[in-house]
Amino acid sequence: MTGACEFDAIVIGGGSAGLAASIALVEGGVSRVLVVERDNALGGVLRQCVHDGFGLHVYGTSLTGPEYAQRWVDMVNASPVRIACETTVLATRSLSKDDEAAGFEVDAIGAALGGHVKLRTKALICATGCRERTRGSLRIPGGRPAGIFSAGEAQYMVNVANQMPGTKIAILGSGDIGLIMARRLTLEGAEVKLVLGQEATGLLRNHVNCIQDFDIPIRYGWGLVSIHGFGQLQGITVAPLDGNGEFDLSRREYMRVNALLLAVGLVPEREVLAGVSDDAPGLFICGNARKPHDLVDQVTCEAIRIGLEAAAYVHESCGGDRSSAGSAVSQDLRRLAALVVDEPKGRMADIAPVEDGSVKLACTVCPNGCVLTVRECGDVEGSGCSRGFDFAAEELSAPKRVFTGTVAVAGGGLVSVRTDRAVLRSELFDVARACRSMVARTPVRCGTVLCKDVAGTGASLVATADFGVIGGEELL
Repeated sequence: MTGACEFDAIVIGGGSAGLAASIALVEGGVSRVLVVERDNALGGVLRQCVHDGFGLHVYGTSLTGPEYAQRWVDMVNASPVRIACETTVLATRSLSKDDEAAGFEVDAIGAALGGHVKLRTKALICATGCRERTRGSLRIPGGRPAGIFSAGEAQYMVNVANQMPGTKIAILGSGDIGLIMARRLTLEGAEVKLVLGQEATGLLRNHVNCIQDFDIPIRYGWGLVSIHGFGQLQGITVAPLDGNGEFDLSRREYMRVNALLLAVGLVPEREVLAGVSDDAPGLFICGNARKPHDLVDQVTCEAIRIGLEAAAYVHESCGGDRSSAGSAVSQDLRRLAALVVDEPKGRMADIAPVEDGSVKLACTVCPNGCVLTVRECGDVEGSGCSRGFDFAAEELSAPKRVFTGTVAVAGGGLVSVRTDRAVLRSELFDVARACRSMVARTPVRCGTVLCKDVAGTGASLVATADFGVIGGEELL
């Protein structure tokens, strides 16, 4: 290192994109890599995403958000990457060729870097993710009562802060976060009175596991007309939209709710790059900071490709050969860089009842999302693999799901949990009630069995994150 504040590459953001990009930089032969994260730990939003479904493409298995994040955090911690958590980037600017070294200057503040510092780097990777669209951007008429949250805020409240946003809840938006929170809140005892959204949004498996499983009312082509309440939200008015996108107020309905969740889209958060031109040599953007993605698997694979591109740029800027950046890349990282990740969106019309007596099912055992047709004679059509036949038989007789949720920790806080196997769908509420009456003793390590045969299901309840453990040491 030529100077304490000089790096070959700086990654802004320690979420899924930043972690994958930093590993790709190291495997690409870049030795001086810094990851700057404003939160107090790596992992990003995945730390509050206690549901499963992550890693189906990357790992071929279904992980919860904290489990998926932990795999990449462990890799980064075992690498030479330098980490600066609780550090805020105040500004960035491009250095001109007249400066001592071309590249970027990053103005940052944080104890991990010794206070307020100015960092220099050859390559700058922006992996800052997205922020949620708010009510203000939607211009919904009505007052400004308490009880209106973005879906991500509500997710943090329930999964991290151990607070419920309300008891009678409406959700505007049928994207994945809206569907997932409908399920989570229902299992926690709230009544989700209505989900409003567009049919094409949200992954098909989330429509099945989060909406169909719990008979949660969902209306496509309807929108939010106005909000009612002074001090506290009292209700909302909803109405269908016509072909011109205008409300048909003749069919409007009033609904009493005390909480409204807005799952109305994401906006890439790139304000930190205000002082840098979009086409500046050495600037790379990946993950949700580039555009919102449906799956964390997509974010990871894209970030690896971007990280390898940045490594090649660093080699070239130092007078080396770009191709040398890929000479030591592991076979697994090459596989992920080449992986094309896609998954079908929600098409509830495809699994609606049909007139000939056959049943349509959305298979959820793998990311392919095959729509199965089960004939009255028992024949199954539409399966892309042999597992679809077993899924259809079980789904029609005794459907099973993996439970994911949280358990309180002695002294305060929550640790995310899941069952080690699928339980009967009818037993999910029993497991949820058992979790609410349980208190785990610290420290808790990811993978610890907190309860065997939880709620008499035969499944064990397993922690999916560390709690009270930092840097391998237990904080008692």
